[in-house]
Amino acid sequence: MRSLRPRSRFLAAGITAALAMAACGSDDADSTSNESLTTNVPTAQLPSATSPTTDMSSTDAPAASTAETPAVAATPADAGYAYASNVDSHRLVVNDVCEVKELLDVDNVDYDAINVLYTDGKNSVKSDGYRTIGGFASSADRKHGLSDFYAVPAPLNDFVSSAIAGTGLFEGATDSARAQGIEKGIQNQIMVAWVVHELNTAVSKAEEGNFDIAKGAVHNWDEGWAFYAGAEPGCGPHGTADSRGKNFGTLTDDGSSVANAAILAAMMTGRDALLASDVEGAKAAAADVIKNVVVTYSQAAIRYATLIETDVAESDDDAASKHIAEGLAFWRVIEAYVTPAGADGETINAIFALGGTPGANGGGDAVRTALQPAWNALGITAADIGTLD
Repeated sequence: MRSLRPRSRFLAAGITAALAMAACGSDDADSTSNESLTTNVPTAQLPSATSPTTDMSSTDAPAASTAETPAVAATPADAGYAYASNVDSHRLVVNDVCEVKELLDVDNVDYDAINVLYTDGKNSVKSDGYRTIGGFASSADRKHGLSDFYAVPAPLNDFVSSAIAGTGLFEGATDSARAQGIEKGIQNQIMVAWVVHELNTAVSKAEEGNFDIAKGAVHNWDEGWAFYAGAEPGCGPHGTADSRGKNFGTLTDDGSSVANAAILAAMMTGRDALLASDVEGAKAAAADVIKNVVVTYSQAAIRYATLIETDVAESDDDAASKHIAEGLAFWRVIEAYVTPAGADGETINAIFALGGTPGANGGGDAVRTALQPAWNALGITAADIGTLD
């Protein structure tokens, strides 16, 4: 599968990290501006806060802005992040991810049951039914930029649905490869894209001056963490980041990945910035989130390319097929963000080509080399990536 030429524009704040923009509002909030967010565009004139900025510690629950009182109490903290608004239901989407993973962890996978959970949802209730992973993935008007990058309306749904059905990209794939396409596609591609969508929506609302806690910028920002970690952090991208931190020796003293710690800090900084009506602060925090997402999924791409090399050396075709599917799913999380920053996407896509010859286009070292220009552009160091154990 070749890398497609990107047509989307990207947010840069302090570094050249990218948050892709496409036209859409929140999954259950008002629509927002379609303008791309870039630092070379004059900042929108925003109204001043209606009360003095509250001095908040990032480790404490945020004080409510007097711009407008939330209609309901703020959701308690998840994985160290104190929500400013109510996302009681949003944080349960990751429970659907957990249940998909359980359905895949059997000898005879029930693909129909997975498809029902993917398309209909189960745990995240909203006013008109259930918030669904497939519903987000199949929408062509989300603020993640992937529809433009891949030049198809719903690339996230195309990937996961083909893995569920064993068609399209996964035509003729082994069950183990399909299972990895489903699991990694949902937990990582879709959920990270959902995070990016919410952060972009938050910044867009902030530029419009919408700082209502219940439905404005900070509410979408909170949704971003609900989809990154939520009620079951191990089933979201948060869990993947911790796993890769263990693989690469990039862990904090408490056992969390360095990338997760940086993302949590950026999310709290962005939350506080939005409560203080600080648009530029939120933009910088969003860019830092993306930078550290790139760290996690760079680690993932290197690891699975390396595993493919081992599989080839051991003549284990089934393992190679499985690891190619995993590597491809992880790589697609960041492809749209690192390719415009200089990464050699064609080389990486060749390494993770489903149906290709495993190992023919290189392994972990080739992925490192292909990603290095983007790391340079985003300010990612060798220490950030670490060393694969």
